[in-house]
Amino acid sequence: MNQLNKEDQLAVKRMLEAAIKISALALMLIWCFEILRPFIAVIVWGALIAIIAKPINDKLEGLVKGRSRAATLLTLILLAAFISPTVVLVDQASEKTQTLVTKLEEGTLHIPAPEESVKEWPVIGEKAHAFWSEASSDIDQTLVKHKEKINELVGDFLGKAAGAGATVLMLIFAIIIGGVFLAGADGSTAFANKFIKRLAGDRGDHFASLASSTVRNVARGIIGVAIMQAGLAWLGFYLIDFPGAPLFALLVLLLSIVQINPLVLMVPTAMYVFSYEDSTLIATLYLVWSIAVGLFDNILKPIIMGKGADVPMMVIFLGAVGGFISYGFVGLFVGAVIVVLGFELFVAWLNEQDSEPTSTPKES
Repeated sequence: MNQLNKEDQLAVKRMLEAAIKISALALMLIWCFEILRPFIAVIVWGALIAIIAKPINDKLEGLVKGRSRAATLLTLILLAAFISPTVVLVDQASEKTQTLVTKLEEGTLHIPAPEESVKEWPVIGEKAHAFWSEASSDIDQTLVKHKEKINELVGDFLGKAAGAGATVLMLIFAIIIGGVFLAGADGSTAFANKFIKRLAGDRGDHFASLASSTVRNVARGIIGVAIMQAGLAWLGFYLIDFPGAPLFALLVLLLSIVQINPLVLMVPTAMYVFSYEDSTLIATLYLVWSIAVGLFDNILKPIIMGKGADVPMMVIFLGAVGGFISYGFVGLFVGAVIVVLGFELFVAWLNEQDSEPTSTPKES
């Protein structure tokens, strides 16, 4: 009986020590998470940028004879490519805003009367025409009349502008962190493979390769196609001298990234071109160009996203879109990777079930 009591006491002691160790480990992990939480989004972005840019960095490495040099050069190129358009857009927006404010202060702002065709716009046509007519006849009285609504819109715009500025800073830091990951690509890859192997065992290498290829396919299929669409849209805007071409090209880029067909923007702009363009041929050609740009992703995106992957393109696409809806822009990549890995695990489980030997009844 005493021996049994000692065994029970030993078991309790071991369970108590295990509980203390697990609690201490959990506390340490929670503490680390709380300390690093402000940087998690930037680190994830940096890792995604490094995965997407690694093939380019590998080619640069052979040209400049050094991984660190290649990573530094690529980081500078990415920063220049990202910062330059941002500076141009901010400069144009601030210039136009300053011009608008000056004209309002001097009383020289003139708004032309709207066309009758504005009334035919879907949903908002009548209200837009009435507000536009009121503003064209007496802009000062219109501003006073709608002061509260205008102040609300301005406050909302300033809030979104501040959020956009924070996002720009985050992406700048993410590009720099991505360059650090690229410079230490061997160590980062070894750590990731070791971690995934620890979780997935012998299939760890396959899952690691699948995750990186999925991120690259999503980047090429969604981000790459969106950039091409925006570039083609900007070319069309530029050729017809459309007002605010860079801003509308940016809107096309954003719509394409969030998986809204740019036709919702391109077709209305084409209708607007018909209202002021003297040449019907030019307006018609621009309409055809707009439709072609809008349908561009329907042809190219499935080809790119499914390239080199054993996983069906629809699985990648649904994961990317679902991830975006759930977690925002970074969910495009995280969602695609998680759904693809889940699909692979499910298929592996099905194949394992099929490969199990079936027992046959013994002959009597």
